Amino acid sequence: MSTLSSEPCTQTPDLFAPLTEAEKTSAPVNMSAFKEEWEPVVPAPSEPEIPSGAQAMWVYRNAEGQPLFARFRYDSISQGGPIAKEVRPLTYGRRVWMDKHNRRHDVTGWHWKQPAKPLPLYGLDRLAAHSDAPVLLVEGEKAADAGASLFPDYAVITSGGSTSATSADWSPLSGRDVTIWPDNDEPGEKYAQAAIEAARDAGARSVRAVKLPDALPAGWDVADPLPESMASEADAADTLRALLDTAPQAEANVKMPPGYRMTPRGLYFTPDATGDTLPMPIWVSAPFEVMAETRDEGGTGWGVLISWLDQDRRRHQWAIPKKMAHGEGKEIAGELEDAGLNCSISATRLLRQFIASVHTKIRLRCVSTGGWHKTEQGPVFVLPNGTTLGIGRRAVAFQTTRAASGAEYATAGALEDWKREIAAYAVGNSRLAFALSVAFCGPLLDIMGEQSGGFHIVGKSQSGKSTSLYAAGSVWGKGDRDGQVRSWRGTTNGTEGIAAETSDTLLILDEMGQADSREVGDITYMLANNTGKQRAGRNGEARTRKTWRSLFLSTGEVTLATKMGEAGRRAMAGQEVRLVNIPADAGAGMGLFEALHGMPSAGDLADHIRNAARTSYGTASHAYLEALVKDRAEDEAGLSSGIKGMVGSFEVDCLPGGPVDGQVRSVVRRFGLVAAAGEVATAYGVLPWKHGESINAAKVCFQAWLEDRGGTQAAEDREAIEQVRAFIEEHGESRFTLLGSPDDEGENPHTRTNYRAGFRRLTETPDGGRWEYLVLPETWRKEVCKGIDAKRAAQALRASGYLLPDQSGKMSQSVRLPNIGKARVYVVSSTIMGGDNA
Repeated sequence: MSTLSSEPCTQTPDLFAPLTEAEKTSAPVNMSAFKEEWEPVVPAPSEPEIPSGAQAMWVYRNAEGQPLFARFRYDSISQGGPIAKEVRPLTYGRRVWMDKHNRRHDVTGWHWKQPAKPLPLYGLDRLAAHSDAPVLLVEGEKAADAGASLFPDYAVITSGGSTSATSADWSPLSGRDVTIWPDNDEPGEKYAQAAIEAARDAGARSVRAVKLPDALPAGWDVADPLPESMASEADAADTLRALLDTAPQAEANVKMPPGYRMTPRGLYFTPDATGDTLPMPIWVSAPFEVMAETRDEGGTGWGVLISWLDQDRRRHQWAIPKKMAHGEGKEIAGELEDAGLNCSISATRLLRQFIASVHTKIRLRCVSTGGWHKTEQGPVFVLPNGTTLGIGRRAVAFQTTRAASGAEYATAGALEDWKREIAAYAVGNSRLAFALSVAFCGPLLDIMGEQSGGFHIVGKSQSGKSTSLYAAGSVWGKGDRDGQVRSWRGTTNGTEGIAAETSDTLLILDEMGQADSREVGDITYMLANNTGKQRAGRNGEARTRKTWRSLFLSTGEVTLATKMGEAGRRAMAGQEVRLVNIPADAGAGMGLFEALHGMPSAGDLADHIRNAARTSYGTASHAYLEALVKDRAEDEAGLSSGIKGMVGSFEVDCLPGGPVDGQVRSVVRRFGLVAAAGEVATAYGVLPWKHGESINAAKVCFQAWLEDRGGTQAAEDREAIEQVRAFIEEHGESRFTLLGSPDDEGENPHTRTNYRAGFRRLTETPDGGRWEYLVLPETWRKEVCKGIDAKRAAQALRASGYLLPDQSGKMSQSVRLPNIGKARVYVVSSTIMGGDNA
């Protein structure tokens, strides 16, 4: 046998030769009625040969060393993608089949087929050769060969890959002492637990399981070298031997409640017998796996973590709160049905009883929110779909009352596709690059101890605002309105729930114009303050408030201040600092964009990004978090210090010299953190950008915000100046009596000032003179500064040179006024009408 094809492996190279004349005239065979025949022959009469292109071959043999069948591994590398490993079985036997030309073939030889189940173990010849030796069971043939070299005093075997335990013949382990060495990942844990049960059922004398150290990297197996932190090359063998020698006795993971059993057809309950009639088993649900019991760090919130496959063979898991078993029985069954696990309508009570009564050896800490969590092993990041990342990931489970929670955090496509089709187009496009950098910023909030905050991209319709949201959303999941992009159209309570679900990730809200103008300000405050509303329970006791950390991204055709103004409400400075405005128009005549990267128009580029965000998504956040969790676990102080340095440099580069209000410093640091997030993602290889791309994008967007804001002074001071200016613009002549006119002496009743706010006078200056407005104290407090702090307003005007104090420095001056006498007034210079805040 020299070559292998996708067709059966045989020694008849002319098998697919063109049809002969006799074959052409022969009666055709009815293929629809033909059934392929396969008769494996074991042991095989000949040895298999390694096919061309295969990276490895493993021959399964019987106790006498004769070949039973073989497995080959092929590695294929997609362009820019990871190595894909494929394992194919090869078995000797007789196969009768029809080819695509309607020809019948009857060939005895090696074929791409498996022998009949149950399948033999790999290493039966080792078991026979070491009949008195302890047995070491590992996952995978490569690990078995490595284990045989490391531990020659053991008979090292495997059943194959992580899903092979249920199809293997474990009877050769009867009477043997078995130790199981799992791979360091979730499939490895499942395989080990299945192997423990299988070895016990086969009659193994004892079963132990190696306890893996927390320092091992994810996916490690016996064939891999130990990390340098655990052992040098010289003493690695001693370290592994110590782990093997100290392996504790394995315990059964699941203790089934009386009457219940799990079969390949599902969960069944058999009632106790009554009289002479044998009870019939009752079908409860499709099959699922009980993985662990869960509870929070305080010993409450108990639950059961289960896992199952839906009819499309997609894996699901749900940590079911046990308190749900004491509620409506339909709740648990309904959630499971919604996530693809079929449940009996008439047996919901039995399902509830099972959830309430099943017990497991494994205990996990449950968390009810995503984001960062601390464990004894180190930091863990939990995604809202239940995915956990970090060295302590196996100790944590995400527990909610919904089985299908976190669907917005699904993945599709490859990381390289996302980088090429979405991220690459952000180069040179400041708003798009900034939005992508914001998407990576959420996980840094906890590391840096920063508060939540948001960015509001504001501009006219069809300017590309939503495109930036689709791109940013694709970092975490599907970048569209049926995925990561939520609507502003919702209540404060509803947004509170979304914020809690998206903690430490990214919250996206599109089209502020659809929000309730009466609630939009409260929602902004709530999101930035990291906590929801305090509520009372049924008995009046305080319920636990929802909390989160979130960098949120918003769009709209109107600003927060304009939206609140629709309801007659005024946007406070704190709200505008928590949600800062970024103009969507980048100033290049293409809306959001400054560079089209070969696209015919801005509309074409926007369409491309939106389509790509629906087909390639979620992979960027996984790659980013894998690296970030590792860095935080290894050197959190160094990670924090490096990010802090980038934020500090950004602040120095962006702010002018001289005094700067604390609000502006807070905002520039948020922009700086976004810039740092983009640089970290670039350093991790997640963003395909050159160093500095995210920094430049953040600088451009910050300067646009600062220019739109009107300077670096406090928002309250700027508003005070604007309000005083507006009053003078509206009433400069009608309510301010001109000093020196007949009216100021009361001689002309027809020109007397009604509702007088003060006086005005012309003062000589070197450049020709200026007007001064003398505002009476009560009018200053009640009208001119209505709704704002009058004292702070005077200080702001003085600091800007618009309010003229007296010689002692007091805010008001003592002036003799007609018909009033001496009175203190606030003297405002007319230079306020043409000041920098105009």
